[in-house]
Amino acid sequence: MRRLFLITSTVALLFGCAAPLQSPKQVDTPSALSSCPSAPRCVSSLSEDLDAFTSPFKVTSAEQWQTLQSLLRSLPRTQVIAQSPHYLHVEVRSKIMRYRDDVELLYTADKNRVDVRSASKIGYYDFGVNRERIETLRLRFLDATATP
Repeated sequence: MRRLFLITSTVALLFGCAAPLQSPKQVDTPSALSSCPSAPRCVSSLSEDLDAFTSPFKVTSAEQWQTLQSLLRSLPRTQVIAQSPHYLHVEVRSKIMRYRDDVELLYTADKNRVDVRSASKIGYYDFGVNRERIETLRLRFLDATATP
């Protein structure tokens, strides 16, 4: 009986947590990103709270906007949830516990700016994971767009 339980549990753990891939939803470009909650599990370039603030990305062309989107999509365990020509929303899952975080990019071409928001869906504190994700994305973007 115990052996059957272990086998069933293992199969459920390996296959039960996998969700089928869905095609991204096409959405209208939002006018702004959601604000961060009061809990310290979010960073945003639109936050007035200095603890949650992170700088927006500076982009000077549509090609750089495409590069930034590609870099975000290439992060491990990332699934596109919704997109439009000036907006991208992905969900990133943590490696071990499979926690889900939302990451959003909002491109304003006339300001050469991409606002960003990264937030954990659950919990109170994220141990800096969202800030680290955005700063890693920023470094990768700067490397990819640097002129030789």
